[in-house]
Amino acid sequence: MNLDVKVSLILFLIIISILPILLLYSAMKYGEEDAVRDAISFLKSSPTYRFDGIPDSIRVESVERLAPGRWRIILRFECRHSGYGDRSGLILLPVITPHRMEIIIERGRVVEAVVDNLWDELHQRPMGD
Repeated sequence: MNLDVKVSLILFLIIISILPILLLYSAMKYGEEDAVRDAISFLKSSPTYRFDGIPDSIRVESVERLAPGRWRIILRFECRHSGYGDRSGLILLPVITPHRMEIIIERGRVVEAVVDNLWDELHQRPMGD
């Protein structure tokens, strides 16, 4: 084996062994403030809230660290009508409706978002469908 191949192999092995450490470090850097900020941002851009969410109604109910870089954030908010998702064109009850959204977030990426244990906000469908 010539010297260039040996050096390349050694460098490759070093990079492969450092990669898990870097991933763990980046997960540990993703803290509670980051998770709450990203969860609220997700909520504000979600179809249910965007349709008729009441701007000053968002409250953080709880924050739980599940693993390094993985968080469960529970948010409460209110909408001006009943229902979930984009309800354009539907007949709606004009009633202030409280909602609870549970968000699982990994290093800034929402992997699960459920409203009132009934509605999958990520896939815009009832739970179990």
